[in-house]
Amino acid sequence: MATLTGLDTTTQVTSDVAAELIENGYSFVGRYYSRTTKIAGKKLTGAEAVIICNAGLQLVAVYEDGPTSYSYFSADRGTADAQGAIAQAASVGQPNGSAIYFTVDYDAAASEIAGEITNYFQAVRDAIGGQFIVGVYGSGATCQAILTAGLAELAWLSCSTAWSGSKTFANWAIKQGNPETIFGLNADPDQAIDDFGAFVVA
Repeated sequence: MATLTGLDTTTQVTSDVAAELIENGYSFVGRYYSRTTKIAGKKLTGAEAVIICNAGLQLVAVYEDGPTSYSYFSADRGTADAQGAIAQAASVGQPNGSAIYFTVDYDAAASEIAGEITNYFQAVRDAIGGQFIVGVYGSGATCQAILTAGLAELAWLSCSTAWSGSKTFANWAIKQGNPETIFGLNADPDQAIDDFGAFVVA
């Protein structure tokens, strides 16, 4: 499987950093949508999207407020997150038919995945309504269950290899590496297959 090199980051990408990424063989940058984050620079803006794409990089969108425990997830939250993601995608010019990944950023138990996490992704899928491809980020067990249920089409495997099912999960579109600083960015390195839902803006 041919793979592309990229990263995801909570740090705003400048034109200088984007140029460095291209010069060093990077193909894509993962950036965030969120309704409630307090982290400065975490949310992708339209101006930043233009900078990244004008440098020759692709973008991949990931929605995350703070889903680090089971209490986060419900059908109502899935609807609200999907609606927020759609609005932010419109604001940055993300084209229809590309992907938005929704995160389960902890080692969810099988009963939790089958419970409110599934309800969350069902609501996300219903709200997205085919406008965007739904992706799931999380453990191997989470990714496999949501893919198998038909509630996501693409999976982004977390770097946390000790999480359930992660060491054996191979059906990923994006695979995350351990956090590091990359050209000043607070980032995780990533590998991706050719069709992982990335996009460019005009």
